[in-house]
Amino acid sequence: MKTNNHLEQTLVLLKPDAVERGLMGRVIERFEDAGFKIVAMRLTKPTQELVMKHYDEDLAKRRGEDVRKYNVEFLTSGPALALVVEGVNAIENVRKFCGTTEPKAAPPGTIRGDFSHVSYGHCDSEKMVVKNIVHASENKEYAQKEIGLWFNGDEIIDYSSVHEKHTR
Repeated sequence: MKTNNHLEQTLVLLKPDAVERGLMGRVIERFEDAGFKIVAMRLTKPTQELVMKHYDEDLAKRRGEDVRKYNVEFLTSGPALALVVEGVNAIENVRKFCGTTEPKAAPPGTIRGDFSHVSYGHCDSEKMVVKNIVHASENKEYAQKEIGLWFNGDEIIDYSSVHEKHTR
């Protein structure tokens, strides 16, 4: 994790629905177009053990055990693309790019607003996960924890991009 108060790294997961729909390149392009750097990337089939650590007891306490169960089942159902995205205030800004976790409420122009449309109510009535394309770390504490779960430190690459000229 970077130590600059504003330069941050955050975890982004392109969930199985994004991979299956062929949206990986389009989502990455949005982050790169905005000047964020991709400093780590891995296409993986997440294991139950990894995803249970990712969606830990805290999620169950905040959103309910059913939500945790559906998220674990979904994230282990197919390949996911894990990214570490770096930039100025990356945690907050990446979440803005993603839009709200309920796709029907996500504004057009956001990843969820453009590529998904389901509601919590629909998913609850169908007893299914909210397929919302992407996960982004909620705060600095979660970002650090989640990056550590999905990547080893030596997999995160430090390099300079042309966009950094505009943020330094």
